[in-house]
Amino acid sequence: MTTVSQLLERAACNFPDSLALSSPKEGRALSYLELRDASLRAAAALRARGVGPGDRVALLIGNSIDFPIAFLGIVRLGAVAVPLNVRLAPAEIAALLRHAEAKAVICLEGFSGLLAGTVQTVLGPRDLAAAHMSTLPAPEPDDDAEILYTSGTTGSPKGAIITHAAACATAGMAAYEFGMRPTERVLIAMPLTHSAPLNLFLLGAVYAGASVVLDAFDPREPAALLQTIQAERTHYLFAAPVAYLLGMRAGPEKYDLSSMRLFIYGGAPMAREQVEAVRRAYGGAWMGVYGLTESGPNGIALADQDHAGHEGSLGWHPTVNVELRLVDEAGEDVPRDTPGELILRTDSAMRGYLDNPEATAEVLRDGWIHTGDMAVRDQDGYYWMLDRKKDLILSGGFNVFPREVEEAVLRHPAVADAAVVGTAHPEWGETVTAVVVLHPGSSLALEELREFLRPLLASQKHPRRLQVVDGLPRNPTGKLLKHVIREDLA
Repeated sequence: MTTVSQLLERAACNFPDSLALSSPKEGRALSYLELRDASLRAAAALRARGVGPGDRVALLIGNSIDFPIAFLGIVRLGAVAVPLNVRLAPAEIAALLRHAEAKAVICLEGFSGLLAGTVQTVLGPRDLAAAHMSTLPAPEPDDDAEILYTSGTTGSPKGAIITHAAACATAGMAAYEFGMRPTERVLIAMPLTHSAPLNLFLLGAVYAGASVVLDAFDPREPAALLQTIQAERTHYLFAAPVAYLLGMRAGPEKYDLSSMRLFIYGGAPMAREQVEAVRRAYGGAWMGVYGLTESGPNGIALADQDHAGHEGSLGWHPTVNVELRLVDEAGEDVPRDTPGELILRTDSAMRGYLDNPEATAEVLRDGWIHTGDMAVRDQDGYYWMLDRKKDLILSGGFNVFPREVEEAVLRHPAVADAAVVGTAHPEWGETVTAVVVLHPGSSLALEELREFLRPLLASQKHPRRLQVVDGLPRNPTGKLLKHVIREDLA
């Protein structure tokens, strides 16, 4: 076992002059030696402000070079990094700071006024750069490194505690599964406050000694991501499905994407037709990844060569350091073609949820992470996501998996985006409700949709209610916020 700090120290020793980080929009770049030294100054600055090992330090910085410097400085000190999404409302930020009992926060200037009285110490990136390096205590592999708040797609977010050893296990898996090399460039465009960009791609790149190019995906300017790939000649990109789907509007064929070794997608489901469409539009090699914050994230990968005939599946085997099972309510393994809950066992698992022993006991049982995701394994051995256990619709005695209905609805030529939820019904318990975004100039009636679905789905799965909206609520990683949709429909 090792620590995050040792990963960086090793990279600085082996590749001192190699590019570690670059931010084209900021016009900044750091070698691995410079990044190591900057993180040591950040750690010294925090210690000078009274922060010590085990203290929690929140991060309110977007995808800037200042984020990795601050994050690596926090964990080098033996403190615990608490990354927070800069797009949260002030009240949401304050609630998470209180829940984490953050002793300090490192933030951009615009946030400092909002944090008065919430934490003891507020620092900016300049404060970290001004300190002098000093001798620091070394964290241990079993020490806490991060508290990552889950996306809250089913309610209030929970703080998953990740140790140094768990974060390093995730980083090592990523470097292995993606094939990262020291001469290659990893493009990070999704928020570093989330587990996949942070642990899979930032720490995975550090593990491999690869270079990180920092960007920030803007759904209003999907072409910007394609321009960055072309200009920076990057080799790897991880993005939520929504980023790739929106990018198709910009015409990927107009850009030189030939440097890309691997396009990686995950964080939210992508239907078979959508996977086929983006692979045609962008070209190149593709990998789908499934994991969750609680596992590092870590789980299953669908390699490029395994896509043919299996687009939309999770893959047929877990990643290199994961054990995977599909179980029923009694915890017994289910046969193929039978729905079950995905459970994982891995060295990258969280230690538990912060101050939430009930939720921890529900998810962590006998060393296994119970994901709450329902899936089925086909006769070829491929896992197919059905839905969140909590999203299962019970209508008239029938179990309906919303994702199956969503994928069928998305095949209608008028539908651009779709979500399916269960809403209360006095006789059936729940009724299937489709909430759709239409392509510009299109229209759709409920009976027309039901007629379209007749050859695709059994009648009990057909929506009995249709709601047309301008957009669906999603979190920054592209996951549908179905609890928000259900609240709006209630």
